[in-house]
Amino acid sequence: MYESFYGNDAMCGGRNESQMEGYTEDIKSKDIITFSYVGTDFSVFAKKENNKITISCNGGGKYDKRDGSLYGIRYETEDDSIFKQLQEVIDENHETRGNGHCIYVNGLPGGIGDILNVEYASGEKIYKSSNQSQTVSFESSKKFNEIFHQFIVKDGYEYNTEGSNVKLFDDADEEYLQGTWKGTHFGNEVEVTFNKNLVTISVDGKITDENVEYIIFRGFVKKNKLKEDVDEPKKEYDYEEFNGADAFAKKNWFTLTGYFHEYGSSSCDLHNFDKEKPEEEK
Repeated sequence: MYESFYGNDAMCGGRNESQMEGYTEDIKSKDIITFSYVGTDFSVFAKKENNKITISCNGGGKYDKRDGSLYGIRYETEDDSIFKQLQEVIDENHETRGNGHCIYVNGLPGGIGDILNVEYASGEKIYKSSNQSQTVSFESSKKFNEIFHQFIVKDGYEYNTEGSNVKLFDDADEEYLQGTWKGTHFGNEVEVTFNKNLVTISVDGKITDENVEYIIFRGFVKKNKLKEDVDEPKKEYDYEEFNGADAFAKKNWFTLTGYFHEYGSSSCDLHNFDKEKPEEEK
């Protein structure tokens, strides 16, 4: 967002500050039709269109976090009460202050600043952003998040992985795995064939695992057998490894990553060029 607005050719540490033309602190309208706020560790969005309200919430940690805290929620409703609550926060904390003011400091890590974007039926807008510090008050940021949380809870969702309704991880599933994958690991030719819920692995033409049942746990394809000292799996390492490799995980639509410990911690890419490219990636 910041790079697309300011460009990414500034020197590290360079500061870009601007005031957007036509943006004023004197907003007359109270009729919000689009609200978007990207905070330091969450983002919320609501849009009114054709008598339908689209609600979207994301947060809970890093993308690959698997402790159940990551969440993603998106759905439609006819309840537009959320806009009145958001406008009350804007009014109470004078969040039109600094409207149109944008700051971008090159080289800063993510998760420091924020972006507020509000559109009204009148055509008036609020937009302010910074990757250096928050543009809205901490009280407003907290309130925005609480309002969306209370709103989605009444509709049966929650700010955690279990309470989400969107795909959070691009994990392999049985359909994705089907077929033969080939690659080279330290000069050894590796071939992995999935047939329904079974996998056969060969290394340099020698079968190491034949028709072994697998399981997909937290994105990792593992042998469907727990280690002797494990009663309940909590991490992928609680499952036994295959003989030809430790585990596998999806990299993209035609690439499967194989993980090995034979030569220390290492990996290789296995490709299945016979796979049809998904519609969303064409």
